[in-house]
Parts: sequence; structure tokens; C-alpha cells
Amino acid sequence: MITYKCRNCGAQLNVSDAGGFSCSYCGCRAFMSDSELRGNEAFRQKILSFYMAKAMAKEDDYSGDDLWEETGSVSFVMDNSKPLTIAYMDKYVYPGMECFLAKKNVVYVFDNGNEADLFMKGLLSLTFPEADMKLDRCFPILTQRLHLKDGREVLVFVRKPYFYPVEVFAPLKAEHLAWVISRMENICCALEFSEISHGDISTSSVFVNPVTHEGMLFGDYRNVRRISTQEDLKRIRETAKQVMERGSGPSELFAFLDSKPRANAYEDFEYWDTVIEKGFGGHKFVRF
Repeated sequence: MITYKCRNCGAQLNVSDAGGFSCSYCGCRAFMSDSELRGNEAFRQKILSFYMAKAMAKEDDYSGDDLWEETGSVSFVMDNSKPLTIAYMDKYVYPGMECFLAKKNVVYVFDNGNEADLFMKGLLSLTFPEADMKLDRCFPILTQRLHLKDGREVLVFVRKPYFYPVEVFAPLKAEHLAWVISRMENICCALEFSEISHGDISTSSVFVNPVTHEGMLFGDYRNVRRISTQEDLKRIRETAKQVMERGSGPSELFAFLDSKPRANAYEDFEYWDTVIEKGFGGHKFVRF
């Protein structure tokens, strides 16, 4: 077993959550060099596994997510006669389905199995470039499919901690709106790569995490079509206008919101990047 001692007081160092090592006695911190890591491949793998486990635990930690609050509940009977109760914060009604924002899930209840199949067909139309597999984190992750006794179907997706529809945070100041638009533009590039249009980008379907600045796209995946993302790019602008704080922001932002989308999502994202550089002084992580 490899042991690392504190150079300041001689105590054994502990692996730190933030990376490297920390001394529980004097508070000193230390980090392994690249050469040390290369010389201890087995230890390196253990360190990476430790950090991955910590990251996963944090992603599933709802203890600090105090924005969510129950405003209603609804109960169903599953085909095995067991009850299914959904405590929700918000509810969205679509033709042929209802969507519930629950504590740890986003739950869709469809009028029948065909509607649920159509939803999943749209979601499964997504493909991702090998160089950027993290894009799959921007889209719903299915955990369960349930059958109700009355013939309705239920699809249960993960709602990660701190993720809410962007309308929950409205009105957004320009610097906060900027990173939301960036996430939406990034998501549209994933749709462009898949050669599909989502068709339901809105203030309730775009989910954002103000802590990590991540974004996810929910909404109605039955609207997915094999067409250009032009309509999605228009909806980004419309959605941003609906949640923005009026009367503030650089002129480049307003020019973008009033502009016609570029030929495709990649070119539109390039245009948006010039807005970030010229209007906001570059990419910055602005605490929400």
C-alpha cells in the first residue's frame, strides 16, 4: 500500500474531494505529479475510480436541492394492481399525454402505448459524435416503463438534482441568459448531427442547472422529425426572449435574438460565439 506523508507535520495524507491529498491535522494540501502517477498505474486507476464515485454520488445528491417543493400529487393503478403515486412540483399537459416534474424524475403519462412508442422513437433518433459522447447527458435518460390498468403507459426519466425548467428562474439577467442560450445552441448542434428537429423547445422543455450550468431538453419527443433545425433555432430565440430580464444586456445579444437563424445549428452556434466574445467579453462562469 502506498502511503503519503504531510511535508509540514508528518501526518498521513487523505485523498481530498477536490483532488490530490489533504492533511486532516494541519490542513496542508499536496498533489501527485504526472511522473508519480505514471509510475503507479494501479494507484492511478484507484484515484480515478475514487473521483468518479465521488462525482456520481454528487450527481445523485438531492440534499441541497431545496428549490423543489410538492404542489400536488396524482395516483394511478398499475397493471399488477399496485398503486403508482406521483408527488409533483409542476404538471404540463400535452395532447395525448401529461408530464409531471417530480423530485427525482420527470414522469410522462400517455393515453396509450402507441403514444409512448412514438415518444421513444423520437428520443432514440438521437446519435452523438464519438468525440463528444457527453452530449447524451443533455437528453432524457429512461429508467422505467410502466403499464397502467386502464391502458395508459408511463415513461419515467431521471431529473438530476438542481435541474428545472428555465421558466422557474425567469426573469434572467443577460449574463445568466447567455449561458442558457449557449446550452440550447449546443443541444441544437446535437440535433443537427442527428439530422432531426425536436419541435418543442420552450420555457418548460429546456431544463437548466444553475449550479453547474448544464442543460437538458425534455418536452414532447413525438414531434421529432427528419428535417432541418431551423424551427428549433427560431424557438431558442423565442424562448430566450420569454425568460430574459428586460432593459439590460449588450446590443449584440439583442441583435442575435432578433436575427434570422443561420443555415444550420453549427453556423448558428458560431454566430452565438461571436456574441459571447464581443458582447460579454468571452466565456466566463458566472455564479447564478
